[in-house]
Amino acid sequence: MCNDKIQELKQAMIPGEDTGITVKRTICGFCGEQCIVDAYMKDGKIIKVEGSNDLGAANQGTLCVKGAALKQSLYHPDRLLYPMKRVGKRGEGRFERITWEEAMDTIAAKMQETKEKHGAKHTMVYAGHPKWFRHQLGELCNAYGTPNYGSESSACAYAVMLAQECIFGKTGRFTRPDMPKVKTLLIWGVNQMYSRANTGSKGYLSMVERGVNVIVVDSRHTPTTDHATLHLQPIPGTDGALALSMAHVILKEGLENREYIEKYTEGFEAFAEYAMQFTPERAEEITGVPAELIVKAARMLAANGPIGLQMSASPMVHHINGVQNVRAISALILLTGSFGVEGGTGGPGPGRAGFKNGFLSNPLHRVDADQDLSHKEFPAWAVGNFYEAQVTRMADYLSGKGEYPIHTLIAFGMNHHMWPQPSNIEAAFENLDFFVNVDMYKTETCDYADIILPAATALEREQLLMMGRGMVVDLQPIIEPMGEVRNDMDIILDLAGRLGLEVGDPVLKSYEDFLHMSLSTTGLSLEELRAAPDGLPNAAKPVMRTSEMILSNIKTPSGKMEFASRLLADCDMPYHDALPIYRDFREVLPMDEYPLILCTGCRKPQLFHKRTYRLPWINNLEETPVIELHPETAKELGIADGETVVLRTPIGAMEMTLVYDTSGLPGVVHVYHGAKDKDINEILDQNYYDPISGFPGYKSYCCRLEKKEG
Repeated sequence: MCNDKIQELKQAMIPGEDTGITVKRTICGFCGEQCIVDAYMKDGKIIKVEGSNDLGAANQGTLCVKGAALKQSLYHPDRLLYPMKRVGKRGEGRFERITWEEAMDTIAAKMQETKEKHGAKHTMVYAGHPKWFRHQLGELCNAYGTPNYGSESSACAYAVMLAQECIFGKTGRFTRPDMPKVKTLLIWGVNQMYSRANTGSKGYLSMVERGVNVIVVDSRHTPTTDHATLHLQPIPGTDGALALSMAHVILKEGLENREYIEKYTEGFEAFAEYAMQFTPERAEEITGVPAELIVKAARMLAANGPIGLQMSASPMVHHINGVQNVRAISALILLTGSFGVEGGTGGPGPGRAGFKNGFLSNPLHRVDADQDLSHKEFPAWAVGNFYEAQVTRMADYLSGKGEYPIHTLIAFGMNHHMWPQPSNIEAAFENLDFFVNVDMYKTETCDYADIILPAATALEREQLLMMGRGMVVDLQPIIEPMGEVRNDMDIILDLAGRLGLEVGDPVLKSYEDFLHMSLSTTGLSLEELRAAPDGLPNAAKPVMRTSEMILSNIKTPSGKMEFASRLLADCDMPYHDALPIYRDFREVLPMDEYPLILCTGCRKPQLFHKRTYRLPWINNLEETPVIELHPETAKELGIADGETVVLRTPIGAMEMTLVYDTSGLPGVVHVYHGAKDKDINEILDQNYYDPISGFPGYKSYCCRLEKKEG
């Protein structure tokens, strides 16, 4: 082949012997989806990526915009490549390179010193992103003796799980719709056309095409609501009142499934009496949803059941009444007899296949859990989410304002900007004797650590995947680990060894041991999988669950699904009502002075919290962050599209560009979080949180907008 033709092929990045370009299969790893990637390789480096159709991948040959920037993220200048120790003041970001030996010896010595001088509970361990090693990190905490093990799940997913445990029991946490057979899909606070654009969109559109009734409850117009049968657009934070009003209609018109309710539930009469207070007319005043639409939605649910309920990890619980609101929503599933039945929510079929001791596959009881710093303030969390402490009050705990002080903090992938008023956490870091952060990037959190350790990305480590309905795949690393990065499991096991502790049963000594242990529930060996690049079927078939098996095994205090939660009632704490009582956030905020509702963090397809702001391809898509406001409200305030304004809350103020956006409701301000110099979380009150779950009220705070002086 002539040189000109070879150069043409190289420029087009065509794989082949002449170009020296090969294609390797890997996983994106940016978020929790399992998107398979075809990585085009040249001289051991990635030159481009594409979505893969291999392995029955959910992304079906596509990548979202984050995945498309995978090359930029892997080779970014912020990548941590070597262990480093701080040589400047906390926050200055001045570090010098050290060896792994020095780093790990120092960490082990500091942990042992804290344990001997103060007690193990004075060490806090934190897990951020990613999540695959959390069980083993929890085992290390147990062996060391600290119950203060928390994670980013203190503001993600666990509140929904707690709320649904109060209704459906522990086996009904974060239940999913029976998508293949569902007739009516109730989507509450999910915009999968954005948040799961390349994995959820096709399935959603196919359901719409086959005539499934789709009711979407979302305070914004979205690509998902565009395809719904019915869209209800409540004021953020009022979802509980809307759900109770839908229950009111079902009860008033006698549309509830009485036989199911009497057989499988408890507390119905008290719930029904309370729900009857929420007439559609009253709910319209609270939520802004027209009464006639509430009636239409309720009748559609009752007449076209069973109902599949689809909720996301966080939007409905990022409110100060979040747990009770989710309970009110979930009660609609009980009223219509939709839980544990075919075509409904959490229906019959094969149990979910998983690896041994994977993330959430086998929740681990913490040692001395009743002595953690959050136990007394969040008793329901302590029962429902026993495997982690609630660390929403991180700033207070690190400042010594808890029951006892924290002296040492060991963190993996910590992003302190995920909490309101992150500057308070920065100040609290000063109180620590010792702080370690493990990360793939040198982040703002790393700047406050004493030692930072470089973690491998998903592309630099061997890993196991459970694809679809049980195909097990072993993915080999596609590049050599950059610099001296190590995978998180190797770091955990190395630290355990230096502390003279054991992790795992049988005891894990290496990453290879971890992979073998993970496969022990599948009936497959690591050697078999390594020899089968396209994967093998899970040899240990999941148990086929029938409706009777599900409904006769409800793990609540009463043994039945509960309209009135005994778990909450037994806490004997303010706001831990047995019934899903609706409390309006506007009654506790200074709305007269700050009349606009501030809703932060609504998903943008190109952003993943703080992590993707550093990528040029993504930053070029739009100016971020911006204030998004309905033009009707903006014009009332005399603010033009594209004008720089001051957003002020009871905590502080921030200048940003305002853009007109008709997707939201008038009077509601939307801002994404995490930007380095304009993080909206800085002006959210750290004490504004749900008293049951501890989740911050990110999506229903208050603010006002002012013209910029001059």
